[in-house]
Amino acid sequence: MKILSLTAGVAAAALFAVQAQAAGSGSSSGSLWPTAKDREICDPIFSRLQQSERGPLMMAQTDLPKSEAEGEVSQDKAKPSEEELTRELSAMLQACSYDGKALKVDARAMTGSTEAEGTAAVGKIMRFTGLPQNFTIMESDVPNAAAIIVMGEDGIPKRVIAYNRQFMSDVAKATGTSDWPGTSILAHEIGHHLSGHTLMPGGSQPPIELEADKFSGFVLFKMGATLPDAEKAIATLIPEADGPTHPGRQKRLKAVEAGWLQSCEQQQAECGDDTVVAAAEPRAASVPQQVEPQSTAPASSNKPSSASQAAAPETAAAQMPKIPGPLDIEIPTATGGRASEPAVIDQIPKLAADAVPSKFDRFVYDDVGVFDPSVREKLQTIAFQFAAAANVEVVTVVTKDLQGSDPDQYALDFMHQMRVGKMDVGNGAVLVVAPNDKKVGAALGPGLRVLFENDDSPKRRLNDYLKIVDGGGEPQRVSSTISAAAYRIMNQAKTQQWQIRYPTFASYDAADRKIMEERSKATTPYDPSKDPVANALLRLEATIVSKSPDMNDRSLLVNEPRSRYVGPAMQVRTSDGRDLVLYVNSAVPQLMPMPLEEGKRYSFIARDTILRSGAPQLDLISYDLLD
Repeated sequence: MKILSLTAGVAAAALFAVQAQAAGSGSSSGSLWPTAKDREICDPIFSRLQQSERGPLMMAQTDLPKSEAEGEVSQDKAKPSEEELTRELSAMLQACSYDGKALKVDARAMTGSTEAEGTAAVGKIMRFTGLPQNFTIMESDVPNAAAIIVMGEDGIPKRVIAYNRQFMSDVAKATGTSDWPGTSILAHEIGHHLSGHTLMPGGSQPPIELEADKFSGFVLFKMGATLPDAEKAIATLIPEADGPTHPGRQKRLKAVEAGWLQSCEQQQAECGDDTVVAAAEPRAASVPQQVEPQSTAPASSNKPSSASQAAAPETAAAQMPKIPGPLDIEIPTATGGRASEPAVIDQIPKLAADAVPSKFDRFVYDDVGVFDPSVREKLQTIAFQFAAAANVEVVTVVTKDLQGSDPDQYALDFMHQMRVGKMDVGNGAVLVVAPNDKKVGAALGPGLRVLFENDDSPKRRLNDYLKIVDGGGEPQRVSSTISAAAYRIMNQAKTQQWQIRYPTFASYDAADRKIMEERSKATTPYDPSKDPVANALLRLEATIVSKSPDMNDRSLLVNEPRSRYVGPAMQVRTSDGRDLVLYVNSAVPQLMPMPLEEGKRYSFIARDTILRSGAPQLDLISYDLLD
């Protein structure tokens, strides 16, 4: 069989990245690791992307770059030609792969794709993910295919899956006539975007490459692929040895197989035969197509499903759904002796500490059958629409087996393994009801916890369900009480701003000093709602000095009550020698792909606190290893 040799250059997010640097990549260092120049380009793009996705983004007109020889432009100078404008626009476009490497992107080549290999293929894949699309598909001159971030001349960063049409054609030739290898490549890149991997600059991330591989295997089973189909591209094209940014062939094949088997087991019992394919299941007409969790290709198909041939829509602002309040919860009417509609029964994946995480595919999991079908359909639809509009993911789980954990830990483990919420700002939530054990649990991402620090209303609503059933209530008829807990979180989170307001600690510190100076001169009462620093999110780079700092150190002034109620204090130091205190909730390290270690440098995302004594005091939300 013909083996295709691939080079990826600086597009380190591409599926088939190898060590050789591609010619014309725009980087002279030859390094696959982010350089100082890469960070200079990429860090502002990552920050602005998060601002545009999480909340309002203040826009300013951007001047086109001038050459050094131009100096002041005379008013009498002739207008530039179309070619000159195109060249200037191209110079302003930058793309950043998920590991922080910078790519030059030709503006003339970044065009919305209308080819079957691109847009239509993405549309078919997204139909089976159960999640809203948060990216655009484009043809480009990238070496192969990549999940990247593009900064346009309007200053707005955009999530993009860029692919090289010739590369897709070469893959088909190298692997045979099947469409599955090309589909698996795109599914891998889609997995990066849906999981938020492109928001973590700073170096090689082999663990999240395996996450994207597992996601690819998971989705391809739902589309009708056999295991050999799902593994074809990696088995044919990937070298055996580990690379600097991507694991070797066997590790990646194992991840694809894990995703394929998990998807198979969620739908049917017999998955020992690697040639089994997904069985077609009907879809309720009123449920948005991407919400449908069990939609699959016909069993007789040996090619990607032809359903949903329409082009995948470009990312657009989604409309916030109407979220029911406490007085809007509807109880399904009694059936009057008629047999009620059968409940949907899910197969919930086993949670294991050593399992590769992979993005979830539905907003409601129920392996007991307590949800009334109409109640489940409504919750799933609203949760999908809310995720699209607010970028906050709320997943509800009803399970007969807590797998030996207490319900809160089970919820946290589920959040980690199923990648609920975006890792950078921690805005996911998992609600758990275990009717057989008469227990409920909840896990809120670190970014959502601030909304419920002294509010256990979601768990109270879950407990209300158990109390009603214990009192003789019919489980399906009162299942809307479970939905009320999810709606409570959505209503609280829908007005929360998720943008990272300050891209560096220096910018945060300067703004804080300015506010404190203004407050000292103010003659009116302080209004925290008008304080841009209060409760704001910021990004900072620092080295961990101590995970158990001296509580008596007067230069730090660690707040003992906050250490107890939020999490233990940790001392970190910026590159200019500034000491900070981060309070680390126990959930944060459990959700991250690597541990926190003293002496290592990280990119942290943290939230401002009301504490203003000693060293700056912040709550840790997430982190990424830099060294």
